[in-house]
Amino acid sequence: MGWLALLSWAGCWAAINAGPWYLEDEPQTFNEWINALRALGCLLPLVLWPLLLPLRRQRTRVPTLAEWMWIGYAVLSLNAALLTGADFSVWYWALAYLSVFLVIDWSIGDIDPLARAIMTNRLMWLMASLLFVWMLFAARDVLLVQGEGGLTAHGLVERADLGVLGPISRSTGMARLAILPVVIGLVMALGGRGLGRLLWAALSLVSLLALWSFQSRQGLVGAAFALGFVVWLFGGRTRLVGIVIMLLAGLALFAGLFPQHWLRHLTEYATRGEGLSDLQSMTGRDLIWRLGWRVVEESPWLGFGPQADRRLIGLNAQNGLLYAALAAGYPGAVLYLGGLLWGWVLFARAVLRGYTRDHAQWLFLLQVGGIMMYLTIRNIPENTAALYSVDLLLHAPLLAYLGTLERVRGLEWRRARLAQSVVDLGRRGRLGA
Repeated sequence: MGWLALLSWAGCWAAINAGPWYLEDEPQTFNEWINALRALGCLLPLVLWPLLLPLRRQRTRVPTLAEWMWIGYAVLSLNAALLTGADFSVWYWALAYLSVFLVIDWSIGDIDPLARAIMTNRLMWLMASLLFVWMLFAARDVLLVQGEGGLTAHGLVERADLGVLGPISRSTGMARLAILPVVIGLVMALGGRGLGRLLWAALSLVSLLALWSFQSRQGLVGAAFALGFVVWLFGGRTRLVGIVIMLLAGLALFAGLFPQHWLRHLTEYATRGEGLSDLQSMTGRDLIWRLGWRVVEESPWLGFGPQADRRLIGLNAQNGLLYAALAAGYPGAVLYLGGLLWGWVLFARAVLRGYTRDHAQWLFLLQVGGIMMYLTIRNIPENTAALYSVDLLLHAPLLAYLGTLERVRGLEWRRARLAQSVVDLGRRGRLGA
């Protein structure tokens, strides 16, 4: 089933920045046909699943608990769309959401699931990186502009149609893709060996500079949390050096050793000239959130289906939990948040119980933690994985990997603990005798 999973993932990624609006009218031109096929790409797994199920030789994989929670959220969202009489343009998104978990099933299966879960995530990182490179190339003429604070890559402020493959994300949307080489490069630089460490460090630094040039405020905050989290988890001298650097930077800032004009320039650049005081209102998001929760109260247990924020409020909800509540009510919001939190429980278990067998697996787990930290922080100012998006295509396989790691290594860990308990009991028994 490897070819099926690869084809389905390609369809899911091709559907990014596409949507049901390409299917409303019969395509006429070549570009319209291409975009219509892209929009259908994320529905391909749902079409193939009943046709290919009888041909599968391996047993059906049972999703992990975190996956079940997000699947349940998607089902409730689809149910809300159907009961409220929404049309295809609404429940299209719930179907696309569910299709991601079908592809995860085909990718991981039940034969050597842990190795295939790792391979699936690496494939997602590769596809996201290729998408990032293509976006940079497609937007090369409009991305870099001369702003008040100097040269900036915040030139593409709206989604724009720049070619045959339809629209691409605005510059701040590209920042979520830049975090992948930042985190992966840092982990490999800290944990690698030889000349390769320098190459990984250079990749991480260049990607971080690109992220900085996008002037994505949530991207910079999320990257700070992600990189700090990775350094902390490394422990030992890496953690100590990180703490010392932070303390020295804090003392230098408190002592006024940094030039004020330099600090002012960095602050204005990072906040796009709005200053730190304007960020207290999350650049207007607090008003959107209050309005959004009032709308949730109109149907708290059912919701309104996907894209309810744009249909009912006319604005982006700008928060993952709020989007989930609008789409599937409080039950859906609980399931979405539960899957997010359970992923962190699984990650903590993997770290504390030592589920990784060797250095390479430990480095991969650190990369997972850094990326998941970024996506989790991003849930506050953006909808992220609460809807079909790049974030979902990155986050859902992370949850599947952590759940698979718990199933495989957690069972071994519990058996070892039980065996050790029996041995200890036998020793105490002999001493007592």
